[in-house]
Amino acid sequence: MKRILNGNAKWWLSCLLTLLVGAGIILCLWTNINYDLSKYLPEDARTAEGLALLEERFGVASAVQIMTDDVPITDGEEIANRIAAVDGVASVVWLGSATDLSVPLERIDPSLLARFYRDGALLYTITLDCGTYDKAADDIVAAISEAMGDTAYAIRGDVIDNIESRRVASEEIFKILLIVVPIALLVLLFVGRSWFEPLLILGNLGIAVILNMGTNALLGSVSYITMTMAMALQLALSLDYSIFLLHRYHEERDRGESVVDAIATATKKMFGSVTGSAFTTIAGFLALFLMRYTIGFDIGIVLSKGIFFSYLTTILFLPVLLYFATPLLEKTAHRPLFERHLPKPKATPGRGRGHRYIVILFCVLSVAAWYLQGKNEYLYGNSAVADPESPVTIDRATIETAFGPYSPVIILAEDVTAAEEAAFVAAILSSPYVRSVDSLSAIADVSVPRELLPATLLDLYVSGTTTRIVVMLSIDSETTDLYEAVAFLETATQATLGDAWLVGYAPATSEIRTTVLGDADLVLWVTFLSIAFVILILFRTAAAPILLTIVIQAAVWMNFAVIGLEGSKTLYIGYLIVTALQMGGTVDYGILFTSRYLEYRKEYGPAEAIRLAGKRSTVSILTSSLVLAAAGFAEAFVSKIPAVSGIGMLIGRGALLSALVILLFLPSILFLFDRFLVPKALRQSSKGDHDHA
Repeated sequence: MKRILNGNAKWWLSCLLTLLVGAGIILCLWTNINYDLSKYLPEDARTAEGLALLEERFGVASAVQIMTDDVPITDGEEIANRIAAVDGVASVVWLGSATDLSVPLERIDPSLLARFYRDGALLYTITLDCGTYDKAADDIVAAISEAMGDTAYAIRGDVIDNIESRRVASEEIFKILLIVVPIALLVLLFVGRSWFEPLLILGNLGIAVILNMGTNALLGSVSYITMTMAMALQLALSLDYSIFLLHRYHEERDRGESVVDAIATATKKMFGSVTGSAFTTIAGFLALFLMRYTIGFDIGIVLSKGIFFSYLTTILFLPVLLYFATPLLEKTAHRPLFERHLPKPKATPGRGRGHRYIVILFCVLSVAAWYLQGKNEYLYGNSAVADPESPVTIDRATIETAFGPYSPVIILAEDVTAAEEAAFVAAILSSPYVRSVDSLSAIADVSVPRELLPATLLDLYVSGTTTRIVVMLSIDSETTDLYEAVAFLETATQATLGDAWLVGYAPATSEIRTTVLGDADLVLWVTFLSIAFVILILFRTAAAPILLTIVIQAAVWMNFAVIGLEGSKTLYIGYLIVTALQMGGTVDYGILFTSRYLEYRKEYGPAEAIRLAGKRSTVSILTSSLVLAAAGFAEAFVSKIPAVSGIGMLIGRGALLSALVILLFLPSILFLFDRFLVPKALRQSSKGDHDHA
C-alpha cells in the first residue's frame, strides 16, 4: 500500500474507479426486473412445462375481470363494446355473450346468470393479447380504464397484481435508501472522529453499490424482491468494513505514524478481519446458489456481488480516498461523541460461576427458541406480495364478495376424447374445491363430432392434440385447502385424462412450496458448514467455528421464534434468505469480538481479555448492527409489499438479536471455553486473572 500511495498508482486507481463508476451507472439503466416468481422454478417443473406448452399451443394471453355496479343490463353491451375496441383486448365475455338478453332475467338459467350478474352487478372477463407479466399490459389496462369513462368499476386479475407490484417496487427502491442513508450518517457521526468521515465511508460504499447494481444487467434479469432490498442491505452489511479501516487508521495516527504509514499499517492489520467478515457473509449467500428454486440464486448472486464489491473498494480504493481526504478529515476533526479510549489494563478477578449461569441461560433460551420456531407456518406464493390496503386488494375483495374468488387453473391434456373430458368435468364438479368448469364438453353436445364444431369455438379449447380445460377453484388464498385442491385436481386428471399439466397461481404455489421445502435442509446445512469453514481458516482452531456458528444460529432461532409468538406468517423463501443473511452477515460481530479477545489473551488472563475486547469491539458491533437493523426496519415500515416488509422486519430484528447475543452471551462462552481456544503454553504464560478461570 505504501508503494501505491507514494507512487503514481494512486492516480491510476482513481482513473480506473471513475471509469468503473461511469460504466456502472450506464449499465443500471439496462437492468431488467422480473416479477414472475414461477420463472424461478426448475426447467423440469410441471408448472414451467405447462406454461411453455400453453404458450406454444394457444399463444400468449392473460385475463382480467371487471365488475360494474348499478349499471342496467341494457347498458352492459355498450360497455362491452367499448372494452372490446381497445387495442390489445382479444375478447370480452359477459352475460350478453352467454345468452340472449331479450329473454327476461327470470327465464335465464340461474347458474348461468349467477356467473355474470348478481344484485345489479355485471361481471366482464377480458382476455388480453399479452402475457401476465408483460409490461404491455400496463398500456392495455390504462386504455381499458379510459374506455370505462365515468362508469364506476372494480378490476382484478394477476395482470393487475403485477402492474401494482411493478409500481410499488419501483417507488420503494430509493424510498428505503432515503431512510437508511440518513440513519447510517447519524450513526457514523456518533462514532466517528471527523465530520467528514461519514461522507467518506458512504461515498466508498456508494461506489460499491453502483458497481453491484450495474453488473446486475449482465444477469439477464433480477427479481423485484432482490432489487427492492439489495442496495440498502449491501450498504448495511458492509458498512463495518470501512469502519474497521478508519478505526485502525486513527489508532495508528494516535501512535504518531505518518498518514501513509498509518494507512498502510491499518490496511494490513484489518485485512484479515475484513476478509473473514466478507467471506463469511458471502459463504452464507453462496448456499442459496444450490436451491432448485432459483430465486435463491438471484438473491444470492446479487448480494454476494455486493459484498465482494464493498470488500474490494474497501481494500483497494478506500485507502486511496483516505489519503486524498486526510486534509479534510483533520480540518473537521472532533472529539468522538462516543468515547472509545482504551483504559489502562488492570487485572480483574474472573467469576467462573457467574459465567456458567449465563451460559446455562443461553442454552435454555436457545432450546426454547428452537422449539418455538419449529412451530411456524410459512407462505410460498405471491399471496405475500399484495398490500392489504391497496386499491388493487380492495377491488379484488369487492368482486370476490359478489362473484366469489377468481382462481383459474388451466388443465392441458393430450389426446383427450369428448367422453373422457365430460367424465372428468362431472367428477370434479362435485368437489367443494371447484366452483365452475369452462370446457368444450360443457358448451357443445358430446355426441357431436368435434370436427363438425365451428372452428372459432374449437380453437378456444383444442389445439392439435392438446385440450384446454379451465377450472375455477373456490379458494384463492394460500392455505392448506389450496394445496389440497391442487392435489385433488392432480389425482383427478391422472385418473381420467392421464398425464396432464396444471397451470395457474394455485399449482405454481404448490410446486414452489414443494421445491423450496426440498431445498431447505441443503441450504441451511451448507450455510452453517461454509461459514464454519471460513471461521476455521481464520482462527485455525476447531473451537472457534463451533462456538461462533452455534451462537449465531441461536440468534437466528430467537428471531424466528418471535414469528411463532406473534402468530404471524412470512415467506418460506424469506426464512432461508434471512437465515443465510443473519448467519453470514452478523457472525462478523462474533469474529470481531473473538479476534480481539484472542489478541488480548496474549498478554492478559481471560476475564481481563474479555473486558478489553468488549471495550474495543462494542462500538463497532453496535454501529454495524444498528445500521443493518435500520435497513431492515426501513423495508419493514416503508414497503407496501408484505413479502419485502416481512423479510425486512426479520433482518432488522435479527441484526439486533445477533448483537445482543454476541455482547451478552459470547463473553461468558469464551471464558468457559478458553482452554479450547488458547494454546496451553499461552494460557500458562498469561498473567492476571487466569488463575480464577
